Amino acid sequence: MSLRAVVSGSVYVEGVRASETPIFASMITELGQERADALRRVAEVSARLADLEALHEPDADGECPACVAPAPCITLLLARGEISTEQAFGAMRDGQVIDLARAERESVPVPSLTELLAQPTRGMDRFFDALLGLPHRADRAS
Repeated sequence: MSLRAVVSGSVYVEGVRASETPIFASMITELGQERADALRRVAEVSARLADLEALHEPDADGECPACVAPAPCITLLLARGEISTEQAFGAMRDGQVIDLARAERESVPVPSLTELLAQPTRGMDRFFDALLGLPHRADRAS
């Protein structure tokens, strides 16, 4: 048995056995379900984007009520694809470049493990003294 199919006006005959048609039918059904799921997700994203645009739409003064920033709202421009993420971050920093190397040089140095272990641990000493029933070191020193 063979099936006939019409593709863009031309007729062709493809040798397909009847036992193979359930495989194709299930594949077509799955593709239809995946397409419906994809269309549902597109609708959800479109609705979310519309909500975001409505939230960041400028008020009568031209300011964004959500960002409390003067127009144009960076979030709205980014959501509409009018600016890139890099441009949005640049606008938020007022075009200032953050020099991470300089910031690391100016930060407080982190002590090494050796320095941390060399520090006296009076609290731990008192704990173990009390645990062992020994007098406190300050008491022993006098």
